[in-house]
Amino acid sequence: MSLVRDALTFIDTGGVAYPSLHRKIIELCMPALVVKKLLAEFPLVAGKTATFVKENGSRSSAISQVGEGSEIQMDFTPYSTITITPYKKGLRERISRENIEDLYIPVIENQLRRLARRMAYTIDSDCMTVIDSAAATSNAATGKSLGATGTEFTISGGLGTKDILAGKAAVEGKNFIPDSILLNPVNARDVMYLPQFSLYAQYGEQPGAMQNGVIGSIYGMQLYISNIVPAGNAYILSTGPNLSAAYSPLGFFVKAAD
Repeated sequence: MSLVRDALTFIDTGGVAYPSLHRKIIELCMPALVVKKLLAEFPLVAGKTATFVKENGSRSSAISQVGEGSEIQMDFTPYSTITITPYKKGLRERISRENIEDLYIPVIENQLRRLARRMAYTIDSDCMTVIDSAAATSNAATGKSLGATGTEFTISGGLGTKDILAGKAAVEGKNFIPDSILLNPVNARDVMYLPQFSLYAQYGEQPGAMQNGVIGSIYGMQLYISNIVPAGNAYILSTGPNLSAAYSPLGFFVKAAD
């Protein structure tokens, strides 16, 4: 080490010169996401590709009885592969020294928050596109629901409880356990307007108790509301729980790792 004074120059980086701003940038780099949290993360070295093995065929076929001395059948489960190459989307915000010295920090923070919201929207939008394109079953909503008195009624243009149960049954028909519902705010409003979810008996002893908190789950499925979800559509999903206790996530979010 040199003993000459001032031999080591001062490191004039953002983290040292502007610690307050540096901390805010770290806090805002990854905002809260809605759709992306339903997918399992798969870290991947930048520039590499990931290959996932997908099992084809029936998941619930039984094994036939074999007679004594007969040849036991061989299982030939077909597999296919899906190769994913991560892509990059980016947008930068220029923070000059003049802006830092002449403007309030909250102004700079607002610029970063706007950029973070756009990034969150882009990530969730891409995830929503994948989920929508991979939807196995699609049904037109009837708007029919069963009232508290046992009488069926219809709300035109809305999502009825019968439609929710139809989607739930479609997922269960694949031996998966549905645990999530994706809704646009407009369609979530229609669901909350149904008598089944507005009766005070469902939420507490006092009328209007449901106004003091979130609506909670619907038929055991967690409700997720996002503007990313196309209006007029509702998605009944299983993020992985199944009757076979197999590892079968809804999908993977491949991200580049350092």
